[in-house]
Amino acid sequence: MRFSLAALLGCALLLPGTAMAGGLGVLGMGGLHADRLYYYAEDESGVLTQQAPYNQLNPNFGGGLELVLGDKDDKILGVFRAYYMQDAAQTVTGPLADGGDYVFNIRTVPRDVGMLSGGIQWGIVGDPTGLQFILTSNIGSGFFTSDFTEFIDAELGAGMSYMFNRKIQIHAEVTGGVRYRKRVYHTENLYLGVRYLFD
Repeated sequence: MRFSLAALLGCALLLPGTAMAGGLGVLGMGGLHADRLYYYAEDESGVLTQQAPYNQLNPNFGGGLELVLGDKDDKILGVFRAYYMQDAAQTVTGPLADGGDYVFNIRTVPRDVGMLSGGIQWGIVGDPTGLQFILTSNIGSGFFTSDFTEFIDAELGAGMSYMFNRKIQIHAEVTGGVRYRKRVYHTENLYLGVRYLFD
């Protein structure tokens, strides 16, 4: 116990007293993700047999917090995000909605998702302290879901950032990516955010 306390205090002494570079921000997001729908047909004997599942695009939206690591003059920044997202309920659409005696196994309520991700923002063209065009990459997880369907998430995207003054930056990104849970599902998202930079 004494050794643990001494080690903890020693580590605390090695930490810098103030943040030298980085920032905090808020962001909102919205987009589309693929969902797989399962349905069944009843044969003459009353037995339900699974039909070929199909994918549909459903909306998602959310918002949360962002931590930025790096100097505001740098073209490369580390970006960590923690946010809440909600996936829309699944619905029956297309030819299957028009007719047929099918039984569907779908999620009829929205799904709440807790998201964590980390990635890199690259400045491509422009001034990091002014208007800049950027590329982004993120990998993370839907680590908490209301229906226990957690997944891995990876995205690549492009966008822009703009510094209003020495401390406030806005950014917007359009990304494409995948979710993985038993199989790959594609996603497209738009992120909008405001950052307060410390340095």
